[in-house]
Amino acid sequence: MSSKSPDSHAIALLERRLARERAARKAAETLLSSKSSEVYEALLRSSDTQRLLEMALWASGESIWEWSAEDDTYITRSFANPDLPPRVASGSLQQLAQHLHPDDRDRFWLSWRMHAAGASEPLDLAIRVSNSRRHWRWIRVRGKAVELSADGTAQRIVGTVKDITAHREAEYSFRLMASAFASSRDAMLVLRDNWQIIEANDAFQQLTGEQGLPGRALSDYLRLPDNLQQRFDDGGHAQCETRLRARSGVEVPVELTLSRFAAEDSTLSYLIATLRDITDRKRTETALERVARFDALTELPNRSSLQQQLSLQLRKVDANRQLAVLFIDLDGFKQVNDSLGHQAGDELLRIVAARLGPLLADNGLLARWGGDEFVALQRVGADREQTLQLAERLLHQLSQDMQIRGHRISISGSIGIAFAPEDGSDAETILRHADAAMYAAKHAGKNRCKVYHPGLTADALERVTLLAQLRTAIDNEELDFVLQPKFNARGEVVGAELLARWETALNGVISPGVFVPLAEQNGMAVGLGRLAIRRAADYAACLAAAGRPLPVAVNISAWQVMDDRLGEVLHSACMNAGITPAQLELEVTESIFLQESDAPVQHLTALREQGFPIVMDDFGTGYSSLGYLRRLPFDTIKIDRSFLIDVDLDVKSQRLLTGIVDLCRSLGIGTVAEGVETREQLDLLRRLGVAQYQGYYLARPMSLAAMLKFLPRHAELQETLG
Repeated sequence: MSSKSPDSHAIALLERRLARERAARKAAETLLSSKSSEVYEALLRSSDTQRLLEMALWASGESIWEWSAEDDTYITRSFANPDLPPRVASGSLQQLAQHLHPDDRDRFWLSWRMHAAGASEPLDLAIRVSNSRRHWRWIRVRGKAVELSADGTAQRIVGTVKDITAHREAEYSFRLMASAFASSRDAMLVLRDNWQIIEANDAFQQLTGEQGLPGRALSDYLRLPDNLQQRFDDGGHAQCETRLRARSGVEVPVELTLSRFAAEDSTLSYLIATLRDITDRKRTETALERVARFDALTELPNRSSLQQQLSLQLRKVDANRQLAVLFIDLDGFKQVNDSLGHQAGDELLRIVAARLGPLLADNGLLARWGGDEFVALQRVGADREQTLQLAERLLHQLSQDMQIRGHRISISGSIGIAFAPEDGSDAETILRHADAAMYAAKHAGKNRCKVYHPGLTADALERVTLLAQLRTAIDNEELDFVLQPKFNARGEVVGAELLARWETALNGVISPGVFVPLAEQNGMAVGLGRLAIRRAADYAACLAAAGRPLPVAVNISAWQVMDDRLGEVLHSACMNAGITPAQLELEVTESIFLQESDAPVQHLTALREQGFPIVMDDFGTGYSSLGYLRRLPFDTIKIDRSFLIDVDLDVKSQRLLTGIVDLCRSLGIGTVAEGVETREQLDLLRRLGVAQYQGYYLARPMSLAAMLKFLPRHAELQETLG
């Protein structure tokens, strides 16, 4: 039997060992390959997770931070752009604290130290830090200790930080709006799109008197206009005035404002309804409307309301349905106003309105046109007689005496009547024609009515033209002035009165009884008075230059007495003419002193103290009282010519004159009798002791030139009187 050689046996052993080694190596390679694949896949999964984390931090606006106790530093990583590496910043806590708001530093350090010591839950702080532009920003810092030492203190803390400034501001704004909603004095509601109530503030609940409002419809409480929904849908906003029904049954006027808004955290939209109680505003509007339509003094419809009513009535007129327009003017009102004051005048107007109003209650209207003028409207048929009867009743009521402030007052009225459509079919025309008829009634003697006819329009135009001419004559100093001498008992000229005269190219001579009231009624009294003062001063200077320094009297109207510049005008006139105040007498009627104000007395007293003699003109007319002579600043009184009518035949008049003269003499007041027309009157007045005389029997008014010629020749008159 053959046997193997040792070499072959060794080779076999080597091959088997190599085979085992190859198998082991292959198994190892297979295992390594498998493990490497797992590691690789794990690495890939870790990279995706980090990427997702970075994307999440970028999307949420958060940054991550890490703090190490070993070097007491922190590192932050911010993800401003997901495609770029994070921004890294680092620093110490002390450096961070320097950027904190002073009010937040202590709170930050306390929370940090407690957490680092393991004595508190994870960090969660809202603090303010300053940015590079020194603006304060709110940030929220969250963190948790992830590594602890043996004693439990933090060695490593990680967490997130986020800028929450916008959130804080929105939160503050929301709280502010919520507070405003709750505490607003205006009622406010939050509504669904179907206008169903979600929430209501206290003001709305107080307004309605109800508590359980949510779920109710807005229309349960408000009268909503039909087109409100459409207006709101078109513009997303609507406003209207309506009325709110309270549980008590009372309806409150409100202003409703509707607006749409979207909730911050929802795609749904809601409505805000604001209700403002406009009760006071409506009350004010009603009062203003009444003021706009009614006269505050008389409570009658005013001019505007009258014109509106007149225009409406004129649309309904025809030959069988006429409209009468009565223009009413009070005769004597100005004297009451000037004498007793404006308050008395106002009281008179109220009495007139109360008397006349009921006469028009059935088929007409009474309105105050202005001043002392009223307008009445009366609906009539073809027969105008009822209008004339109405006018007579109106005049009768006006003529009844009135008691005003302790005085018995008597006035009258002048009424002009125009009929529509015959005398005018529009408001302006018919009123103008009724006004023209009223002036005709006044010129015919007052206390009467006149019906319009076309000729009256020409008269009214003439008055307007005359007024324009008078204004020009005063402005251009085109009026003439004459002097009427005054005499003493021996027949000596002791003074003169200045009288105005006016002659026009178109109308000839105009009586002072026409143009003086015209000036006073149209705001020209002061201008006319100042012109008269200058002329009186000039005439007094001329008389003095001729060797007869006689005082010249000038009439001062009530308007001038109340003119603050009267003293300045008088002194200027005296200085320019070179005369003394004693050479300029101021004649006023006693009616100016019957006002409640003491201003007229004070003004004239001051002028008297400056040397101007004060004369009471027309004593015995109006509301004369002998008591005035004691308390008012008069040097002289002029006894009105009405006292001289039949004085030589009437014993009572003689006794009255005797009492006046004796009283004035005892008070040291001079007397002048004006209107002396006969020798009998003169002789009687001389026997009664009157000091001075003025009248046609002694001398008529004359020009300055005629006066200068008259003075040397008046000796003949003295012989006649003697």
